[in-house]
Amino acid sequence: MNCLYKFVLTLNATSWMTVIYGISKQWTIIELPCWITGIILLLIPILLSLISLIVAKSLGNDSLSGCRESSLADNEFIPTYLGYFFVSLSVADNVTMVFIYAIVFAFTWLSQTQYFNPLYLLFGYHYYHILTEQGTSIFVIAHGSIIRNSRDVSFDSLKRINDTTYLAMKGKKV
Repeated sequence: MNCLYKFVLTLNATSWMTVIYGISKQWTIIELPCWITGIILLLIPILLSLISLIVAKSLGNDSLSGCRESSLADNEFIPTYLGYFFVSLSVADNVTMVFIYAIVFAFTWLSQTQYFNPLYLLFGYHYYHILTEQGTSIFVIAHGSIIRNSRDVSFDSLKRINDTTYLAMKGKKV
């Protein structure tokens, strides 16, 4: 299940490239006007993001209480997304786009950047680097208000994405 989830997260992270490229090239679906196709393309990352939150419910459970340090990482990956947009706008043709997308998808799959989804910010999630009491550094995606004090970090039901990345579902932060 974790592999499927990682695949969906990687699609979330890279689908914006296709959306921006399709809008800039004025793609059309069937014979719909390009502006309707643009709206449909914009809905794809939103739907993928919602699907990823639904699929996350089936991941393994874990918990965390107390930590040495926590730091907000909400803006850490925004430059990466802007890079995706600029690359998509500069690609000349569909064949080149397919190859560039495949390369970016592969690099994103192998890195941890697929865990960042700017739409999650709109859904009320925040990203944190947390140093546990045991000295382990983990990445937590948590719903709710921003954690301002490391002593207040406590999650009763984390979903394990991998050994260092966890998702705290809506309403599960203590």
